Amino acid sequence: MKKYIFNIIKVLIFILGFSVAFYYFLPWREIGKFSMSIAHSQLEKSGVRTSWSDIVGEDNGFTVNNFSVNGMVNISFESLTIRPRFLSSLLSLAGVFDIRFRGVGIMVGQNFNLGDGSVLLSASPGEIFLENLRTRGGEISISGELALNTSEMKISRANAALAV
Repeated sequence: MKKYIFNIIKVLIFILGFSVAFYYFLPWREIGKFSMSIAHSQLEKSGVRTSWSDIVGEDNGFTVNNFSVNGMVNISFESLTIRPRFLSSLLSLAGVFDIRFRGVGIMVGQNFNLGDGSVLLSASPGEIFLENLRTRGGEISISGELALNTSEMKISRANAALAV
């Protein structure tokens, strides 16, 4: 019996070590390019255009430079760093990402600067949840959380403060 338990422990340690090594040595630039091409094609179906200048691999994630989203509202980012959280994604059965952004501008008739910030994004098939949303250093600052219903493309709930 001890032999089986010892073998199971060895296998679990091997799987854990392999998973950690795999995570740290992933080709993040290629993953970023693939992810952005999927996002581009999905948003294109909804009539939203995206563009960016380049994608750079980072530790445990990737950075998209000069990223812009053009639809009803035009949003531009000087840089957008995305780091997936694999364990949180597995536990919640949804994609969970830590996102940091710099130089955000929003064009709604007039151009507004949001500055820099961060958000914890959880994406499930029916909803996108933005948690710990924080912006600073711009004409407009936002703090709080909000949920977007992806089927209706509407804000389903929010608990956020907006300062102009």
